[in-house]
Amino acid sequence: MHSFPIRSIPGLIRINVSLAVTLSAFASWVVASGKVTTEAILPVLAIFLLASGASALNQVQEKEQDAKMFRTRSRPIPSGKITSLQALILAGILLLSGFIVLAIESPLICFLFGLLNVAWYNGFYTWLKRKTAFAVVPGALTGVIPVMIGWTAGGGSVSDHTLLMLALFLFMWQIPHFWLLMLKYDGEYRSAGFPVMTETFSNSQFRNIIMAWFIGATGTSLLLVGYGFWKFLLPSLLIMCMNILLLVMVFGQLYYAKNLHYRLLFASMNGFLLLVLGLLVIERLLY
Repeated sequence: MHSFPIRSIPGLIRINVSLAVTLSAFASWVVASGKVTTEAILPVLAIFLLASGASALNQVQEKEQDAKMFRTRSRPIPSGKITSLQALILAGILLLSGFIVLAIESPLICFLFGLLNVAWYNGFYTWLKRKTAFAVVPGALTGVIPVMIGWTAGGGSVSDHTLLMLALFLFMWQIPHFWLLMLKYDGEYRSAGFPVMTETFSNSQFRNIIMAWFIGATGTSLLLVGYGFWKFLLPSLLIMCMNILLLVMVFGQLYYAKNLHYRLLFASMNGFLLLVLGLLVIERLLY
């Protein structure tokens, strides 16, 4: 067996995605517990290990499709930087470690959520992506469940209305990101054998769907404000203004821009999500 290429690990576990998932779970832990202590280390570490292991396993599962797409052909497995067996071993170690860490002190429901998320992502969602372009809708649950793990690990109840509304907000805001990727890499997804939305809808219809979903996602943002997530006026006004500006920008990009500025859209969406989570954490600690 080839020596294990350490430098390939960040790309294999998709470090940016895994860290984003971990950050959202940590924010949820803080909002649920109302504090920042070392008690968060183990559940947050477990979520990072599970997210990393699931990403590595997914790249083993989709190595053939990745090799056919320019966007993904430089990933560690299709580029030959790491073998499928090495990636599979690393994925197994990460997943096993994550489940062990999660089982040490976290409630049983956290462990069960972890099992569900890996099974949903690497089992159901990975399979469904090859069947329908709408797979991203149920697939978005994989970004919500880590937040639920962080919340319950922080002592919150899974039936808490605050958690359910936060989960709805994150669920709604994930899907336009995936559909924008599909719009940008339509031809590559086709060549890799993935169903795409433009097989069912025209390009203009697909843009209408994305815009409609953005409006729905905006509704969940304003719902957070109306529900009273923020006790102070300034965060509420900031969220409302930023959300409206983002909506106007998306509208202009989808219907008036000659060429979509995808980086701008992705950066704005991710920045908005980070802003909301950050304000939730800050206000929870202050209030």
